[in-house]
Amino acid sequence: MLNTVRENEICLTADEIRRRSISDSGVCIIGTGLLADALKATSESLAEDCANCCAPDQIPATCRKLWYILDIEQYNAAKLNAALDICASKQLELTVIILLSNIKCHPTVQQYAEMELIATHGRLAELRHTLTSAYRSGCAVKAVICDRLFSVDADCLDLCAVAKEAEDHGTITINQSDALTSRSVLYLPDAVTAVHTVSKFGKPGNVYNATSFTLSRYELKSKVYSLLARFGVKLSLTGSNTEPSYSALSGGKLRSLGFEPVCRADDAIRYTLLAYLHQYDIRPTVIDDGYSGKLSLLRGLLLDMLRELDRICRKHDIRYFLSGGSMLGAARHDGFIPWDDDVDVGMLREDFNRFKEIAPAELNEKYSYQSFSNKNGYHFFFDRITAKNTYFASRYSDGYEMPKGFSIDIFVYDRVPDDPKKWRRIWKHLMNKRLFMNVRWKNAPRGEGKARLFSKILLPFLRLKDMDSYSASYDKATRKYEHSGSNTIMVPATDHIYRDMMPREWFTEVIPWKFEGVDTFMPKGYDGFLKIWYGENYMQMLPLYKQTPYHDYYRLDLGANLPDAKEMQFDFFGELK
Repeated sequence: MLNTVRENEICLTADEIRRRSISDSGVCIIGTGLLADALKATSESLAEDCANCCAPDQIPATCRKLWYILDIEQYNAAKLNAALDICASKQLELTVIILLSNIKCHPTVQQYAEMELIATHGRLAELRHTLTSAYRSGCAVKAVICDRLFSVDADCLDLCAVAKEAEDHGTITINQSDALTSRSVLYLPDAVTAVHTVSKFGKPGNVYNATSFTLSRYELKSKVYSLLARFGVKLSLTGSNTEPSYSALSGGKLRSLGFEPVCRADDAIRYTLLAYLHQYDIRPTVIDDGYSGKLSLLRGLLLDMLRELDRICRKHDIRYFLSGGSMLGAARHDGFIPWDDDVDVGMLREDFNRFKEIAPAELNEKYSYQSFSNKNGYHFFFDRITAKNTYFASRYSDGYEMPKGFSIDIFVYDRVPDDPKKWRRIWKHLMNKRLFMNVRWKNAPRGEGKARLFSKILLPFLRLKDMDSYSASYDKATRKYEHSGSNTIMVPATDHIYRDMMPREWFTEVIPWKFEGVDTFMPKGYDGFLKIWYGENYMQMLPLYKQTPYHDYYRLDLGANLPDAKEMQFDFFGELK
């Protein structure tokens, strides 16, 4: 797990640098230690031209920028002056990265702590004077002061001790003084992106502070408790009143360059905590907490619906297979992806037509069949089997008037022309139809900027037709090549532009497969599908920061499916009758 967390830090950093387009090349790093290693590893991940050396006289000729890392505790004026001289002679841009491990404590909260930097360390004033003189002499030098580094290899928050107490004693002890002791830290991925930001956008002659977040000991322990409470960890309160202690940097100046933390403090703590725990696995905690601890019940409900779908298909010899994330989960985990919360199945058009005709009457009375053809307000681009007397809405779906409940999604795999130019035109045509349908169904402008203005202008004209006619038109368009005999198919109900076109032969034969112990099927060509959708290395786990649920749920009610709720009555809509 330790290496997994380290890899997560690098992946998190690299993705943020790509997102903000702040990668750099022709850089030489002088220095050793945690930050130097992280800068080098990130550059390798980004395929940047970045060299690492330990002395100024080893700087390669291709170097355009120099990143000089120094720990204020081991500040060596002679070495820095040598680097400044070389930068001046070779006209190199110099970014001095100052590791500040000790920050002056204040009895009261200092909102503008960066004004106190000169007083935090005796050598810092001398260093500032040296850099100022170099800048005035024509050297393009700027500096970034790094807060206390926080990562799996730099536990400045004593997170390991908190984790050990929880595992050894099942308790997290909070002292009254914990609420009065605050400090700021710099998450290692943020340190790397801060260096890139200052190097690319910082102005010579300026000093920037890099810090990620500030929190008290009480907040830290509370966050750890919220992650471990479901494992039976308890809180213990003790201690007496003490004076407040606050030591933190202010990073406002760096934020003016566009810098922002790569993730929330909660996530940085969760990722790092994983490296210190041995008996608890909190990776999917975000989804467990999101469903108020009901994830296992929800999955049990979905598996029951999957069994029902499988029963009907076997009875009537209808071919089906797991699709999307469920197909990936079956291949990689023999069931749910650890952070997933739904089940997707797929059918070829001819099988789906038979299933849609048979299923509504065959389904167990606990379930209902949802389709636009029901004319009950449902207008998604796929059909569903839904558990009655349940309620589920994501932040997206809650804005639409339609039946809501926990469901299995059924995706149709439709034929398209074998000619790539033709099916690209079909895809664009379908996407335009979906855009208009979403605006009409929402019955309000959508998007931002020009897109929102366009939808606002278009909406009065879209209202001239009802949603049922739009859904029927979309369904007709997806079936245009149903009887064409083409050998290429796509999934028109998804947003995966251009990567949905696949050989039909991958799905004409299905093979038995266990999904969480439930008998089900996979298409024989599942490997090709998964490589197209998820990449050649789909069997590898995603970095920790990408292990999050797809659905951002807004309202949730399992109804009588809760073990202790068989006799209770529920108001699923929370409205006055």
